[in-house]
Amino acid sequence: MNGMSLLMNSIDAEDVPAVQEPIKPKQHLRFIANRQDLIAGKFCRTNDGIFLVTRKDDEDEPEKRERICGSLDVVAAVRDKDSGQWGKLLQWEDPDNRSHEWVMPMSALQGDGAEVLRELASGGLELIQTSKARFALMEYLGACKPSLRVRGVDRTGWHQCEDGYVFVLPQQVIGETAEEIRFRSNTAGHAFSTAGTAEGWRSEVAALCAGNSRCVLAVSTGFAAMTLEFSGLESGGVNLRGGSSTGKTTALKAAASLFGSANYVNRWRATSNGLEAVATLHNDRLLILDELAQVDPREAGEIAYLLANGQGKQRSGRTGTAKPRQTWQLLFLSAGEIGLAQHMAEGGKKAKAGQEVRLIDVEADAGQRLGLFDTLHGYPDGAALSQAIVAGAARHHGHAVLEFAQVLAANASELEPLIESEMRLFIEQCLEGQTSEGQVHRVCARFALTAVAGELATSNGITGWQQGEALQAARRCFGEWLATRGTGANSEPAAMIEAVRSFISKHEEFRFTDLDQQAHLQKTANRAGWRRKAGEGNEYLVDPSVFKSEVCAGFDPATVCRILVDAGCLEVTIEGGKQRYAIKRRIRGEGPRRVYVIKNVIWEA
Repeated sequence: MNGMSLLMNSIDAEDVPAVQEPIKPKQHLRFIANRQDLIAGKFCRTNDGIFLVTRKDDEDEPEKRERICGSLDVVAAVRDKDSGQWGKLLQWEDPDNRSHEWVMPMSALQGDGAEVLRELASGGLELIQTSKARFALMEYLGACKPSLRVRGVDRTGWHQCEDGYVFVLPQQVIGETAEEIRFRSNTAGHAFSTAGTAEGWRSEVAALCAGNSRCVLAVSTGFAAMTLEFSGLESGGVNLRGGSSTGKTTALKAAASLFGSANYVNRWRATSNGLEAVATLHNDRLLILDELAQVDPREAGEIAYLLANGQGKQRSGRTGTAKPRQTWQLLFLSAGEIGLAQHMAEGGKKAKAGQEVRLIDVEADAGQRLGLFDTLHGYPDGAALSQAIVAGAARHHGHAVLEFAQVLAANASELEPLIESEMRLFIEQCLEGQTSEGQVHRVCARFALTAVAGELATSNGITGWQQGEALQAARRCFGEWLATRGTGANSEPAAMIEAVRSFISKHEEFRFTDLDQQAHLQKTANRAGWRRKAGEGNEYLVDPSVFKSEVCAGFDPATVCRILVDAGCLEVTIEGGKQRYAIKRRIRGEGPRRVYVIKNVIWEA
């Protein structure tokens, strides 16, 4: 396969068998059968529960035992990588005999214990509803001194230990290291779930995505999010843009099935603060956001920056000291009837090139008169195929992430050079013979990672696709994006020149005084400057304050001037050995003053 042979030979499916069954959650770290443990001389822990022991003064009288809760193990002390944020790992079983575990912060014991009681009760632990029992339970939890140590982490995704990498999900840890790792956040975000089988997902979801570039791209983006740690790329997103009923949400649900059910899909309808918390919970995974039009257009661009930049706002605590920033790395997959730039324009905002590069628009319509799809796999129409994919994702989900994480964790030491070399091949082939600058190269690199990750999953038997499926989809979507953009150059220079051209075109008849006409024939309200004939066209003498505040609105004026000079559109002068953009010109009736002299060649730029 063109450009991907190294990938196929680097990690062989025979060396790393694909996981066919769901990886089971980690078992309890400790289980003591028929236990009769006395703790701190005051509590007895048995298979029937935790008991408060009261001894009589008379040694001949039996001790009194009062049950305070069901069976509850305090199995390990938990701390973060800096040996702070201490807690205790609690494990118990609910009435259905399902295991639960929770990292209880030690700080939760410094009060009435309500936080602890709520968490245990919600997990199905039987609690005795008396004040004495509740206070005794808090005392018991404080008295237990487990010798086992566990490292607690507050983010999902990759964590590097001394002897390897592990991939942390809210309910389990994938990868083998000497140190036990546990996810310690008790926030929501447990949308990760499993149902059905891995083989069922391959046959009922992945197989129907094959041959459909947009669906393959969406699913491959999910795999790519898990390889971002080893790629050296920054976070970013892809937005499937298209009209209603195109099939955009189907692609999102197909991608979501890697990690969970349809509940894994989030909505754009949130504040930047709310999405900041959501992003943290999706570290090293795919964040899926539907309905771009639902977010406030005045915030849309800032949210795109926020998600792609990988860190939240700096906030202060109650004492005035700075709180730690929330950080993440992720890819996000979006869908909307319009693109980011158009949505921002509706709110009176101008999209910057950096925002559009961080969230790439890909047309959802594949151009085959089938909406999202290129091929129907025997279904009568796109709607029937869409329903089949959604139904398959509802029955089978959550297995691909487990399989892929196990493959990556087992080969973590090889991933960085492998991914780097395969991405370079993709970029060279896609941009061969084309002039491209930084922005296009960054976008191409994101498509490259999508191709590499999809092919890596395929080579390890996770997708069931033919080799080259993910590669072809990424190449096609990038090519269409580049064709829509129309240039491989950075977009800011063209946008700046267009802003100047647009301002002059809109205002030259009413806000520019014509110096070639008699003064008494003209009345110019809210004047932006002056114009006059110069050769075969006009030159425009723009007032400096108007140039900076209106003509260059949204851009750095000095940068705009440099771009105009390079394009031959702005006259400059040298004063005191320095180049000046605002030059002195004598204006009829006003004497000499500084203006920006924009030449008529602007129309040719």
